[in-house]
Amino acid sequence: MKRSSYQIKKQILLKVKEKPASYAELERKVNTGYRTVKANCEELSNYDFIEIEKVIDPANGRPSHVVKITEKGLKQLKK
Repeated sequence: MKRSSYQIKKQILLKVKEKPASYAELERKVNTGYRTVKANCEELSNYDFIEIEKVIDPANGRPSHVVKITEKGLKQLKK
């Protein structure tokens, strides 16, 4: 059964509540595609529920994005 966008966003918030994660980690933990994770994270960021930080990997120089939950995101999860 297909999950709703709301369910995916809630799972993302629950995962980054535990610890900050990259898009790739969230893709595996939430069991959905990279584009879906990225789009939902960008929407959550627009509502200030999460922060997306661009980080350059020192080993290979590739950029990645680290997702962290905000106070507003924590309050939203409690509802």
